[in-house]
Amino acid sequence: MTVVRPYVRVIAKDAESVRRRLAGLGLIDGECKVQKDETTVYFPLRRFPNDEELAQIGSDMVIETSTREFQPLRSGPKDLAEALRGVLEPEEIELLPRAYDLVGDIAVLEIPDELFEHRFLIGRAFHRLHPNFATVLCKRGAVTGLTRVRNYEVLSGEPKTDTIHTEYGCRIAVDLAKAYFSPRLLEEHHRVALLVRDGEKVLDMFTGVGPFALHIARLHTAEVIAVDINPHAIDLLKKSIQLNRLRGTIRPVVADAHEYVPTAFDHNVDRVIMNHPSGVSEFVEDACTAVRPGGVIHYYDFIGGQNPEDELVSKAHRLVRNAGRAIKEVSSIRRVRDSAPHEYQMVLDAVIE
Repeated sequence: MTVVRPYVRVIAKDAESVRRRLAGLGLIDGECKVQKDETTVYFPLRRFPNDEELAQIGSDMVIETSTREFQPLRSGPKDLAEALRGVLEPEEIELLPRAYDLVGDIAVLEIPDELFEHRFLIGRAFHRLHPNFATVLCKRGAVTGLTRVRNYEVLSGEPKTDTIHTEYGCRIAVDLAKAYFSPRLLEEHHRVALLVRDGEKVLDMFTGVGPFALHIARLHTAEVIAVDINPHAIDLLKKSIQLNRLRGTIRPVVADAHEYVPTAFDHNVDRVIMNHPSGVSEFVEDACTAVRPGGVIHYYDFIGGQNPEDELVSKAHRLVRNAGRAIKEVSSIRRVRDSAPHEYQMVLDAVIE
């Protein structure tokens, strides 16, 4: 049975170069067979590339994108529900996870409490469906504590939580048990990096393992000061700096942003990134101490309600005003991802007077 997938078509002599670029962007559908003949190669994709990705894939060669039928790499069940039908009760089948996070070669499942006793069965079945992954983990509890980590349990494969994750060709050292990282923010890491200009001084106040900093320094001759209170996160960032060819510089700092930022900066930073899972509003005064007049703050927050955009704009104006500054312009506001029913992780890009 064939499946229809988007594809990139290239001439054979360019195939290996394009394959590496597609792999670096995480676009290749590893569940389907690559098609080729003497002159042409068709790479199956997980989704269509956007314009920026197309430029990275084939700016120096002729490529084509469309859809076609591909042969799957394996036969057998196509998903967990099919694999476990007859093993679990019908009502349990309905509760099986239908999505997962992919971090490097680690798959992370979120298994509901009702299926917790079956977690190893589910993990092994998932691994048989996706044998390319080294490890299958499940989340245990929420992100907690000052260092923003959560517990994980190995369900199948190698007993590890560390890996190298790739975004737009940027290699990021990750250890899920030691430092917060979300692969769901890939597009946001890249979006902010594209806004930076050469020569900027950027403060990443809650850098984690440094995805914003790494994306920026790969693309621009910028100086990024990457701050995090978690020493494990900064150690991972230092490892990533060695893994990438950077145009700019990254200065990793282990510190509490409340204590470090007001003493290290005096309205001399061009851009401040404020991505913190909770409590970010408490740091707006520190960001306003750092950013220069005309500089930009990227403010992330979790907002619910019927009009989250209006609520976020109102909240940001109030917080900046309370810090003794003012927002000159809101240049962008967007929903980054759903975080709960009727709640979103939002980002507001604000030019500060």
